[in-house]
Amino acid sequence: MNNDPHQAPRTGALAIDALSAKGTGIHRAPRGDIYVDRALPGDTVEARIRRGVDGVWRGDIMTIIEPSLHRALPPCRHYDRCGGCTIQHASDTFYRRWKIDLVRNALAEKSIDPHIWHDPVFLPAGGRRRVTFTALKENGTVALGHLRRRGGEVTAIDSCLVADPALMRVRQELASRLAPILQEKEPATAFIQAVDGAFEIVITGPVGDAGFPDAGIRDAMARLAEEVGSSRIAWRAHLGDAATTVSAIAPLEARFGALKVELPPLAFLQPTAAGERALVDAVMAALPQAGYFADLFSGCGTLTGPMLERGAVDAFDSVAPAIRALDAAKGALPLKALCGDLFRYPLRREEASHYDAIVFDPPRAGAAEQVKHLAASAVPVLIAVSCNPMSFARDALILVAGGYRLESVQIIDQFPWSHHVELVAAFRKSAA
Repeated sequence: MNNDPHQAPRTGALAIDALSAKGTGIHRAPRGDIYVDRALPGDTVEARIRRGVDGVWRGDIMTIIEPSLHRALPPCRHYDRCGGCTIQHASDTFYRRWKIDLVRNALAEKSIDPHIWHDPVFLPAGGRRRVTFTALKENGTVALGHLRRRGGEVTAIDSCLVADPALMRVRQELASRLAPILQEKEPATAFIQAVDGAFEIVITGPVGDAGFPDAGIRDAMARLAEEVGSSRIAWRAHLGDAATTVSAIAPLEARFGALKVELPPLAFLQPTAAGERALVDAVMAALPQAGYFADLFSGCGTLTGPMLERGAVDAFDSVAPAIRALDAAKGALPLKALCGDLFRYPLRREEASHYDAIVFDPPRAGAAEQVKHLAASAVPVLIAVSCNPMSFARDALILVAGGYRLESVQIIDQFPWSHHVELVAAFRKSAA
């Protein structure tokens, strides 16, 4: 095999031996694995092979010589062009087994086995209530969709099997109204989030002649919000920036158990309402019936609200708008909303030990520093919510080494046809 990263792609027949954690087929080769996009174990494919600048060999299928027994016909007519879904080409039985194994294998690698594996929850497609579309205006016409797989061009889509149909109707109306706002040939994104029948739009990227919402663009955005029925439209220059509200027609509110929260722009919600219910149910099944609790990485209160029905809650998050929204919503409820960076300033062992249970729902990177303090604490019950089996397994090993027993794991899949999977795990402090 030529190891020159600048060599031209070559072609070859590859037998696919396994599936990676990201849903890519793997051909085991003596000089290194080759990762083949949209291939399955049992496939034999003719592929165009190249080595990336990262040194990893990758392949794109040209022809399927012998299909895997696990292969199925993708149900979406955009699948060949759209970069949204990863693994619609697998049978449902294979797909579910693979999702379960993502979690089981991650824990097995750390030699951790929970006392109870609850039955996994697989949620149907069609419920995604938050979607980010790529927008590109060329010759005055806007293409609104997703980037083509393995390419930079935008695939305009008028249907999506994973998204809430109501959200797709908003997308249809939005596509024809963005032209007066966007700059020619300057990529932007349009984030749409639905909340209990209402929705918001956040545009990211240069707009208007000035690149930002001047008076004329603000008027155009306000008209757009009215025409498509959006409660709010906001803008930011770059991904990662805070969004600025340009037009607010009505508050965007969400109900989380005992809380009714007015959401700030770009507030994080679980991607589906059914997924949110499943996660809340799993957390509440492990939470004591009464006590003093902490919710770490609380966001706007998805778990805080239900937890308040059983006792006082201290909610911690680094996102100031989310904490302000929680504080404004608490009323007479026994809630403290506290803003702080738990990565730089984790809750200390002594502080954590005051609680009867702590729930933590960190981002994909997990919460290793915070978990080190929890592992040394005397909290009777810890409940982890995770969207990354690998970082969860790492954090779980820290807790187990600190004297916690992994009581149970509940796998929840609210991301059909993707490599993402979530889980809720309960830990209990072992008796000394």
